[in-house]
Amino acid sequence: MPSQITNKTTRANRIRQIKAGLTKYFASTPLVLAGTSYQPAALQAFLQADVDANDASTQAKAQWQSTVKTAQSTDSATAPVLRAIEAAVRSQYGDAPNADSVLADFGYAPRKVPTKTVAQKTAAVAQAEATRAARGTKGPKAKAKIKGVVPATNADASQTVDTTPAPAAPAPAPAATSSSTTTSSSSASPSAPHA
Repeated sequence: MPSQITNKTTRANRIRQIKAGLTKYFASTPLVLAGTSYQPAALQAFLQADVDANDASTQAKAQWQSTVKTAQSTDSATAPVLRAIEAAVRSQYGDAPNADSVLADFGYAPRKVPTKTVAQKTAAVAQAEATRAARGTKGPKAKAKIKGVVPATNADASQTVDTTPAPAAPAPAPAATSSSTTTSSSSASPSAPHA
């Protein structure tokens, strides 16, 4: 039988078969095995001890696995109840004057109240102000002072566009006036001799 058999059932069955062969062929013959002399009855008892130990181990493993499954099942059923108990205790006694002692009786830690030193509070205020300045955020009063500027509409833009060419139109008028003045001056010059 190979010594490296790891399956317990196969190993136990192999040993039982060997024991039957020893009973049939070496019932009254002592054997020297691995440097040790065994009488037939002692050899049978030695082999049977191995079979019994493996059987007990298999049974213990099966029982252990069953016990573990039972524990896992009860754990999953009990967990929500435990959470509900803690919630009920904290709800009823969490703000009581003796809350710490009541919670300690149940094994619960008291509620942690954050305590900051003056230096920590000062540093936090400075950090908040620096962050506010960096982000450009403002409070409601500062926001109320900000007024929006209405951009020029298309109608306003068209009026400004229409008024721009208007001054350009009178520019030819002085030319016309100058020609008329020329004409009037030319007509005035002949009337001078009449005088």
